[in-house]
Amino acid sequence: MSKWIFALIQFFPLSTFATFAFWNGAPSNERYLEAFQLGALLGLIQLAILLPQQKPLNRLVLAGNIYLILGGLAAFFQQFWYLKIYDSLRESAIILLMVIIGSLTTFSSASGFIAVKGSARKFSVYLLFASIAMLPFAIIFEGNRIYAAVLPIVFLAILQRYLSHIAKQTVVVQNAS
Repeated sequence: MSKWIFALIQFFPLSTFATFAFWNGAPSNERYLEAFQLGALLGLIQLAILLPQQKPLNRLVLAGNIYLILGGLAAFFQQFWYLKIYDSLRESAIILLMVIIGSLTTFSSASGFIAVKGSARKFSVYLLFASIAMLPFAIIFEGNRIYAAVLPIVFLAILQRYLSHIAKQTVVVQNAS
């Protein structure tokens, strides 16, 4: 698969969820539940395709899919208490999941948060700090999807690609030495 096509479809489940939920303004409860279930299904399909591949899974994509899958399961099994947590956290819920996934993978995975095998841990720490720095934006701009979620996630995705590019070059140089 072309790396450009792959880059474009990485956040397809999350963007489909947002488009479906907010197409005609603020979503009704029913449309919100349907959007989570659709997003969860697309997230599961995407994970089923990506997990068997040799390349480590993009951790931001993983966090987005976990957000959708947990929300979809809560909607399907009518666990409204869980959806109330998402509702109270608003856009910061997905950023918080990115911080959690980032923390876990930075300190417990050989590929780290940037998902590059054999890379220096510092690159994952940079991405983790950037993710933590996005939480105030999600909180301050709560309710504004563009400033609270879209721009922080786009920023993190670009930073992740940049850091992983540098990390891959560093690994190649180390292996050549």
